[in-house]
Amino acid sequence: RVKSLVNNGDAVDAEQLLNDFAASQPKDELRLRTYLPVLKLYCETKNISCALQLFQKMRFTKTCFLEPENYVLLLTSIAECGYFRSDSEPIKGAKELGYVHDSGPELFDELATEMSKEILEITSASARRLYNAFASGFKGQTMAQNLRMMHLLAAMTPENDVIADHDELVVSRVTVDGSTAQCPRTKATLRLILLEEDQRRQLHDSLLQGAESQYKDFLGTKKKDVAAAAKHLTNFANWLDTREGKPFTAIVDGANVAYYMQNFDQGKFNFHQLEFMVDALEKMNEHPLVILPNKYLRKHFHANTGSSNYKQTLNRREQAIIDKLTKGGKLYRC
Repeated sequence: RVKSLVNNGDAVDAEQLLNDFAASQPKDELRLRTYLPVLKLYCETKNISCALQLFQKMRFTKTCFLEPENYVLLLTSIAECGYFRSDSEPIKGAKELGYVHDSGPELFDELATEMSKEILEITSASARRLYNAFASGFKGQTMAQNLRMMHLLAAMTPENDVIADHDELVVSRVTVDGSTAQCPRTKATLRLILLEEDQRRQLHDSLLQGAESQYKDFLGTKKKDVAAAAKHLTNFANWLDTREGKPFTAIVDGANVAYYMQNFDQGKFNFHQLEFMVDALEKMNEHPLVILPNKYLRKHFHANTGSSNYKQTLNRREQAIIDKLTKGGKLYRC
């Protein structure tokens, strides 16, 4: 029913249906995948007031685990509508939600601060979306005359050598100095994030809860141990705590990288893409760890590419990549 209402462009009634369900089934709290179509529709139709209210409801729903892309969706929608401009009309209901400001740069500061408490990084694709949203929302403003719409596949190269003017709108990718933590464009100093012991424990427990919840959604009606994901995550945490050597600074989802752009009939689980990713990260002075399911470390395994599921056999070069990662302590088998 909710899907049907969303398909018909009726976000208000779709949300009301979710509210009615939540009220009648208080023990069955709604999840991200249930809320998200409604939030997307609000954003697509530029109903920012309702989008912001629904987003706050999602934030405080215990079983709704927000992802970075969800924050980016909200921020880009608000930016495109020009609500972050100093001459903007207020967003109806924003102050009732607890925000001090209901429009302008100050509202962006509040939302970005809120986001920084829950999200540590966004993808390059999300960064481009944000850039274009600000370029669109601030079009015609003198402070944003440096912004030009960017192709969705364009690279956001660091702009470290251009110091921003006092009133310039800065939407840039930069390389932050590791010793000063200072942005080279704005000269702003980033805050140091430190977790107290109780915060570490809360983060640990939340990750386990999230892993179990998402695995349960993935299984659907399949009868399997729903606690398996949490057990695997606990094993991984214990391995990180007991291993020797310098800490990892980047985690590589090996299966996603190896399958990237391989969804065609001659595609394969591409270990060379994995090797390229590791090399690229190391050139950026990162210390990467590759996580791979045991399935892909066998001599023979079934690869899921194209229109069929075929049996792939490791060749000598691919085995050499695995051996190199293993010997270098850069591979975790799960």
